[in-house]
This record gives sequence, structure tokens and C-alpha cells, in this order.
Amino acid sequence: MNFAMRLRELREENNLTQGAIASILNLTKANISKYELGRLQPNIETLKLLSDHFNVSIDYLIGVTNIKKVESNYLSRIPIFQITKNHPSLFIAENISGYEYFDKPEELSKNYFFFKIEDNSMSNARIFKDDLVCIYKQDHIEDNKLMLIQVKNMGIILRRVLKCGDSLIILPENHKYRPIALSKKDLEEDSFKVIGKAVYVKFYIHE
Repeated sequence: MNFAMRLRELREENNLTQGAIASILNLTKANISKYELGRLQPNIETLKLLSDHFNVSIDYLIGVTNIKKVESNYLSRIPIFQITKNHPSLFIAENISGYEYFDKPEELSKNYFFFKIEDNSMSNARIFKDDLVCIYKQDHIEDNKLMLIQVKNMGIILRRVLKCGDSLIILPENHKYRPIALSKKDLEEDSFKVIGKAVYVKFYIHE
């Protein structure tokens, strides 16, 4: 479920036309149509208006959860990190390219950040260059999950990670990129670091 599908679902459940939603948001009917077709993404003000009108959480609106209501809407600002050639380390101010808003209390939102994807190595997982991946900070691998990792001579990358005995297989989701294997020795030599686990993707329409 994504925002486009959720908006249409809520509109139809409440017997509202696209014109009625447009009036609520002070937008044009054409914009509402684009929202429902996935051709336009809402800003935080629009999400907040819809959240208040339908009495649902913002997480529910964007498809992160199927739980409609929360006790209150928390909007915590979390950073978007983008790796640059001049600043290869991740968690530094120079790598913050902007902010997104997260529907979680501030004490929980500190465990999350967004990572801007640099290439198309994960395209078969529908993750493309410039998409934003929400990362939950953790320092351990979960088998066969998409993990944000740091690998020697490769930098910080998003990959599917498979456990294979004492070794790890680092898999891209694009045949143009090669998988790599990290041995127990590689792991003991600090050639590999876990930064976090991908929990959802904020994607854009790719022509």
C-alpha cells in the first residue's frame, strides 16, 4: 500500500469525490487525480491536513503501517544523508542534504534516518538513484534483509546481505553490479560495518 492507493481508499470509504478532497486541501481536482495516480507526492502540510481530516496517522497515509490511529500525531524531523566525495563518512553535518518528517515520537525517531541512493545497483528491488531509503540504526545483520553497510574499498552501500556460515554474501539487485563475498577474516579485519536496516523507501516516479 502506498499514498496513492491509501488516499483513494479513504476517499471512497468516506464517499468523497476528488473535488471534495481538493476543497479540503485547497488544491485543484487535477492535483488530487495526480496524487491517486502516483504522479505527484504530497508535502508534509498536505499529509497533516489529510491526517486530521480522516483521523488517521501519517504513517497510515503513506502506507508504512496498517494501523489507522495513533494517540497523537508526532512529526519529528529526521535527516537525509547523502554521501559526497569530499565527505565519505556518513554521520556528519556536511552530508545532510535535507530533512523528512517522521510520524514517531522524537525519542523513537532518533533511531531512524534517510539515506539517498547514489546509483541503480538495487533497481530490481524497485530502489533507484535518488530514492530515499528510511534506515533503522542497528549494528547487526539480519539474514536476507536489505542492509546499509560500509565495505572497505566500496564505501557505504545498500545491499541484500546473506549469511553463509562464517561468511557474508553481499548482493546487489542489478546484474550489472557484482556480488561480493566477505570471509570470516575480512569481518575480523574491520573490512565491514553494519549501519542499519532498510525499513521503507520513499520513491519517485521514474520516467
